[in-house]
Amino acid sequence: MKRQKISREEVKAVLANHLKWLKTGGEHGERADLSHCDLSHYNLQQANLERAHLKGTYFYRTNLRTANLKGANLNGAFMMKADLQWTIVFNTELKETCLDGASLHYANFSGSDLTRASMQNIFLHNAYFSKATLTSADLRGANFRFTEMNFAKLNGTNLSGAVIAATKMVGADLSDSDLSNTEITMTNFEKANLNNSKFLNAYLLKNNFHGADLRGTDFNGTNVESFDFSDVRLSKLEMRDGEKLTQQ
Repeated sequence: MKRQKISREEVKAVLANHLKWLKTGGEHGERADLSHCDLSHYNLQQANLERAHLKGTYFYRTNLRTANLKGANLNGAFMMKADLQWTIVFNTELKETCLDGASLHYANFSGSDLTRASMQNIFLHNAYFSKATLTSADLRGANFRFTEMNFAKLNGTNLSGAVIAATKMVGADLSDSDLSNTEITMTNFEKANLNNSKFLNAYLLKNNFHGADLRGTDFNGTNVESFDFSDVRLSKLEMRDGEKLTQQ
């Protein structure tokens, strides 16, 4: 669908009506519907777009820092290189959304649905994705620092080339995911599901895999140092130099 042009004055009016709608429980004002509008390069810092309709909206290089997008519909939105630092994106629909190169420092995506989202080369510093769904998302080249992804669904995700440091993935589902050529340090995969995932040529340092499911996981060519593999579930685990570790 062709993107729709909208003036900054019109956006300001839509935001004012939406805020009135939120404050009165829908009795006054009107829920914001900016679906397919082009808001590229706009300054929407601190904007309250909670539960707004933003399907297919263009946010290229838009400033959404500290904005409230809780419960909004952003399916298919284009948010490439947008500034989402400190943004609330809790329980939000983001299926097939493009977030390539976006800044997500301290953003909260907990409980959100990012199925098949494109998130290449994003930088996540202290971001929150607890219980979020990222099934089949594209996270190639992403950079994770102190990010929380406990119990997130990352099955079928492409994380190849990512740098992951001091990140929490306790109980996360990473089955059938590609983590080849990654650099992963001091990350907690305790009780995570890594069934049939790939760590080809990865570098793993001081990571915790305690109680994780590593059945069918491929570690060929991987450099693994100072790890905790206690109580893991193994079945023909492929390690460096073709060595196999098996656990009955």
